[in-house]
Amino acid sequence: MIVNIWRYRAFIVRNAVSDLRDRYAGSALGVVWHVVNPLAQILIYTVVFSQLMTVRVPGLSGTASFALYVCAGLLPWVGFSECVLRGAGAFVENANYLKKLPIPEQVFVAQTAVSATLSLAISMALLLLVALFTGAPVWPSWAAVPLILALFLTFGFGLGLFFGTLNAFIRDVGQMLVIGVQVWMWATPIVYVVDILPAPLRDLVRFNPVFPFVDALHRAVLGGEWPGPAHWLTMIAWTLAAAAASYGVLLRLRPEIRDVL
Repeated sequence: MIVNIWRYRAFIVRNAVSDLRDRYAGSALGVVWHVVNPLAQILIYTVVFSQLMTVRVPGLSGTASFALYVCAGLLPWVGFSECVLRGAGAFVENANYLKKLPIPEQVFVAQTAVSATLSLAISMALLLLVALFTGAPVWPSWAAVPLILALFLTFGFGLGLFFGTLNAFIRDVGQMLVIGVQVWMWATPIVYVVDILPAPLRDLVRFNPVFPFVDALHRAVLGGEWPGPAHWLTMIAWTLAAAAASYGVLLRLRPEIRDVL
């Protein structure tokens, strides 16, 4: 799988960039919307949670701390969910190419992941600028954020490939996944602090596969903490598990995929 992705890396990057460029085709601002939209979202959260709803993160001072907490989890979640949902529909959307061209199936899922990665990189760079502008502390642990995000989106790529393979045979998978991802977001402490949950749920949420990624981001961005060995091992384990499961399913069903699309 990795060999094919590397072999078609130019095709993947070219199509990912084209996807970003075409997303706002016909609008006056064009690609500038990739900056305006996430910046507006960050500013809205900052104003709402620092001026209108002064929610505080336990152990942190500053009026914008909760807005930074939400953005540090929500922006990566948007990128992750895009990897999963668009990856799940990649085979169906590119059925014409798959039927006519001998391009490995995972390449089409990879280009959606790269597109999500580029979009997320813009959003996180804007979040860093807003944090600096509002006077929030920017810790050295921010340097760990790109690696955390790389693992997070690779995990999303694995899930996208897994569900994309199944969705080629059972189209209801894609529809159910939309609902499942929404439920999954609210089951993850992204727009709320884990401390508000009852003790049994606090213990249960740690089994959420996404929790170690989001928790590591929160700690790095707000707490100045480098993810510990347990965080890294858990994130890597989930990423490898998703990659192995997706590749196993793809190998098993690959002979029939192009026939059912």
